[in-house]
Amino acid sequence: MEAGEKTDYNTVVAEAYPTIPIIFVSSSRDNRLPVHNSMGLSVTDKNNETRVETKITRTGSGKIDRFLLNGEKLPEERLASMDEVLKFFRKETGKNYGISVESNNYKVFSGSSDAGAAAYVKGLNELFNAELQIGQIAMLANSISESAIRAVYGGLNTLVVEGPGAPYGKQLASEDDLKNIRIFAMGFEYDSRLSAAEIFQLTRSNPFYEYRLKMLPQWEAKIKLGLLRKDWNMVFSNAEDNCSNAHYLIESSGARARKKEMMNAVIDVEEIRASGLPVYWTAGGGKIINAFSWEPYGDRVLEALKERGQKPIEYKVAPAARIKSKS
Repeated sequence: MEAGEKTDYNTVVAEAYPTIPIIFVSSSRDNRLPVHNSMGLSVTDKNNETRVETKITRTGSGKIDRFLLNGEKLPEERLASMDEVLKFFRKETGKNYGISVESNNYKVFSGSSDAGAAAYVKGLNELFNAELQIGQIAMLANSISESAIRAVYGGLNTLVVEGPGAPYGKQLASEDDLKNIRIFAMGFEYDSRLSAAEIFQLTRSNPFYEYRLKMLPQWEAKIKLGLLRKDWNMVFSNAEDNCSNAHYLIESSGARARKKEMMNAVIDVEEIRASGLPVYWTAGGGKIINAFSWEPYGDRVLEALKERGQKPIEYKVAPAARIKSKS
């Protein structure tokens, strides 16, 4: 091997963290790129155990030989976008590698597809020695899951799809910048949930969808200003307004992502706030209500949620997707 030449590894293990919305992705294009700018957080539990870990082993087949998710074979229809990303790396590097993949979710209740896409692309980049920049990794991951950019960048980040240079992603605040933010996730068990495609169709068909599109730049600007000032009331009140609007469009179009117990959790958060404690909520399309507070109020908010019968799991803001090991 010549001096400076990098080794191609046989096995790479990548990990990424699940995501939650700050600006809800309410519609996407055919290429999975959102119609409007969005924001989100990468999160994990207090012990960094909530994560997706993906092991990719190189083969000589030139294709995906096997893809196991939590020990189960991934359905063929879900492999299509991942196969396209593999083809990209083969073409980009001229290396006809195949792969065998084992991906596992650890304590993940929502946002696993974003984290899985981020870990998969991060791992392929290392396996192929492609040396892609983070922006390219994020766009490839987003072609698999509509908000995977959140897991690629970590912290609080944005995907910009409008204006000069778009599309591109950017981290707006790191996990260290947000170390005093307390996140309380309240998960619920239901047999089914609305798919992303159903959510996008419901919001687009609502007569107030155009109003949402007009409001998005205001929510975005206020959240950015709040981050600059470390005004957490400004950040999370606008995040709540945005997510509340998205769920209103879904619900007034005849479906419901927030079911009864989730709505009770929303009411609990709003009533605790009315009592004088700063706390706000967001929710994506899954089965979790996320409550946000900050020091020195976090312990009191947590206790108030428990007193109302909620069973929150505490999260914190997580870092970017990373390579855990390679051999």
